[in-house]
Amino acid sequence: MALQVENLKVYYQTLRGDVKALDGATFTVEDGEIMGLAGESGCGKSTLGNSLILLKPPMRFVGGRVKLDNEELPVWDMKKMNNFRFKKISTIPQYAMTAMNPIRKIGKMISELLEYREVDFKG
Repeated sequence: MALQVENLKVYYQTLRGDVKALDGATFTVEDGEIMGLAGESGCGKSTLGNSLILLKPPMRFVGGRVKLDNEELPVWDMKKMNNFRFKKISTIPQYAMTAMNPIRKIGKMISELLEYREVDFKG
């Protein structure tokens, strides 16, 4: 299973016009790999994660493609994404009230999530 993101463009609609949050994001996550994002505040980490799972206003899909196992994901359509969300693709959000415990190992947290979702992951 591979996740391919090609030239993903996601903007935020504001009263003053569009704000380019993602403007050409491109990457691939191969089968068995785990991807983590790091960056300064406001650089687009959460926007990228949310755009792959739940693209909702004021976020707006502008262009690009997202594929999972060579099947294009309809990230611009919340209803169609219900067939994929949390079944084939998921994120671990970092919100202040639900922040990860810095004492626990990330691998353990990810394996618990995979076990909960009944994902057969050997790695």
